[in-house]
Amino acid sequence: MTSPSSLEWATIDDQGVPNRVSMYVAYDALTETVDALINGWLSYGGLIDPCIDGKITGGQILIPLERDASWKATPVSPGNNSNQVMTLNFNNDTDHFATPIYLPSYKESVLVAKRPNVTANPLLALITAINTGYAGEMFPNSQSLHDLNALRDAFLGTRKLKKNKAATVVFG
Repeated sequence: MTSPSSLEWATIDDQGVPNRVSMYVAYDALTETVDALINGWLSYGGLIDPCIDGKITGGQILIPLERDASWKATPVSPGNNSNQVMTLNFNNDTDHFATPIYLPSYKESVLVAKRPNVTANPLLALITAINTGYAGEMFPNSQSLHDLNALRDAFLGTRKLKKNKAATVVFG
């Protein structure tokens, strides 16, 4: 199925002010590769660069994906809302900065004494996969591309969303 993918180029002008150039492209995963998207991004960037005074500093490609049919079809109701968030902080192999992974609307069943139970599935399975990589080939990283190698801590918090400003009681 063809979906609009977003190509984006980050720019900066001579005053140091950042901006972005964006465009959508049709991408069909059945007939095209991710390499084709990257080559398209590079090619269009080469055409954008001579049209602007600013400098292209980088960019990104957003590929929309369909959910897996084996995942739940509807949210659990009643259940936790999206501003009830579990934070899993991971250490990396290079520096002392933690890298958070947020789990919004976490399940109450993954808690023990109102705290994340990181020693039992399904949290243990997720943490293990993050530490060891998916299929031994895709390893989660920090933004600085340092491998995540150990869970530092896990806690519950509240992250207010624009569409859900109601007070949320979170224990932890």
